[in-house]
Amino acid sequence: MVYIKRWVDYYSDLFTIEEGQQSFFESYADQFQQPAKLLSIECGPGLLSESFADKYDITVLDQHQEFIDIIKSRTSYNAGKIHAFNLHPQDFSRYLAKNFFNLVYCLNYRVIFLKERALIKKYLFDAKMALSEGGYLILDLINFAKYDFSLTKIDLPEKSCDRGTLYSSLVKNSDGLSYRLYQNFVTSSGKMIEEVKDEVVCPVSLETFKIAAEEMKFSSIEFYSDYNKTPYSIDSEKIICVLKK
Repeated sequence: MVYIKRWVDYYSDLFTIEEGQQSFFESYADQFQQPAKLLSIECGPGLLSESFADKYDITVLDQHQEFIDIIKSRTSYNAGKIHAFNLHPQDFSRYLAKNFFNLVYCLNYRVIFLKERALIKKYLFDAKMALSEGGYLILDLINFAKYDFSLTKIDLPEKSCDRGTLYSSLVKNSDGLSYRLYQNFVTSSGKMIEEVKDEVVCPVSLETFKIAAEEMKFSSIEFYSDYNKTPYSIDSEKIICVLKK
């Protein structure tokens, strides 16, 4: 379960715009006729997307209405430049135009909340259908290859901000195949807030994404360790996955 009303209070502090992230996205978006059309799925508070509102045509989606309310409130002065909708990632293909967006992206490893490999493959397929010819799907993933999945519990990297630290762990289910995510936020004063408990997730590997992308005939597949385009290595903490239609 995701305790979203607690989560949104500090999400923007923990998941800020990263070093090199804006220029990374611009390097792809600027390849298209302007204003390029960008689609953020599972957008959270939409900080990166909002930073592009004066340059590109932005659409953001999230399954949590609370995030959409935050975006609409924060960008009310900029009405019409960010289109924000409360939609589950499984459903967006039913409502949005095909062959329309130049960039589709999902950040902060939220793609794992799709719970099953079949749903993640469906997401890749739907995202490709939403992309214009030559458009890019960009995914920000945890590098699960560096963890020992023979263990019952896997501790993921901590995320810290001035207000506290987020601790995350994956716990293997009794079937030995599926996993549940637990996340607790410990405030700077020492108070622990349970944020995510017993939430089914799907910790898929880079190889799984690569195989799925090849099956769907993306024209190119690139993997980086960060937004400065550092080459991927097995020790990388994260993976930036760039799939071109």
